[in-house]
Formats: sequence, structure tokens, C-alpha cells
Amino acid sequence: AFYRHTCSPAITTCGLDYNRLAPFDRELFEAQLALGLVPGADMPKIAIEALEAGFDGPAVTRLAALDSPTYFGVMEVLPRAKQEMGLSDMAIPQAALRIALRIASQILTSGEDSLLHVRDFEGLWIRAGYPREIASVGTLYDDLFISNPSDAENREFVVTVLKELLR
Repeated sequence: AFYRHTCSPAITTCGLDYNRLAPFDRELFEAQLALGLVPGADMPKIAIEALEAGFDGPAVTRLAALDSPTYFGVMEVLPRAKQEMGLSDMAIPQAALRIALRIASQILTSGEDSLLHVRDFEGLWIRAGYPREIASVGTLYDDLFISNPSDAENREFVVTVLKELLR
């Protein structure tokens, strides 16, 4: 799955694709839908992946069959497809937390330079309307800019914050 989105600043950068899953991640898709991070043009591919994962139903099939989907075409079938996939309407703060936890986990397990990703959390925090649930990571860039110690100290600080979020 790829679950691309149009959030700005982007939540996919520096070689880490936080949305790349195999093959269909219902929980991530549910969170991304809540935050409006899934463009309608991506819905058929996602629906195909949902079908392959066993989420079968007439609305999911119809969503998968859309060719050049429009907003209205997707919105006509999406509520029923969500029901067939067992998706609920998540609160935005919980959706942002779910995605932030995924990003933090991938950064820590990949060994990627944590400083390269502080803007990813900021973009998510802004997109979600500044929820307190992810404020600790949403403000990382500002925290680093204000304190301005060495890169090594900044990396250590970011890793500590990410580990705390995952607890």
C-alpha cells in the first residue's frame, strides 16, 4: 500500500515512507482518512489492496473499480466501503497520534537520522489542528531552534522525545 497524501509540509521525506505498508493497514488508513490525507485518486488502489486483504463487499469492489475517480464519485461510495472494511470515524487528535506513533516507530527502527524528520511531525501537528496528544513531537523543530545545541545533542533529544511518545 502507499497511501500518499497531500499534507504540507510533507509527511514523507528523506527516504522514509511512513505510508508504505504491506499490504493493507486498516488502522493507518482509518487515521489518514480522518485527517484528510488520502486523495480520491488513490482510493481505487487502496480499495484493491483492501480486497486482497479480505475486506470484500460491493462498495469496496465499486471503489476499486473507479476509473479516474472524482471527489463526488468517491464520496458516494466511501461511507459504505468504510463500513465494509470495519472503519470508524476517528477523532482527529487520535488519528494524529496513531500516525505520529507510526512515524516515531519507523524512525527509531530504521536508524534514519532523527533530525531529518522533525518537520514531518510539525506538518502532522499543523494538519491535525495542533492536538495536545502530539504537541511534544509537533514542536520539536521549534524546541531545537530555540535551544540550538550541537547536532549530536539535538539527535539525542529527538530520540528521547520519540521514545517517550512510544511509551
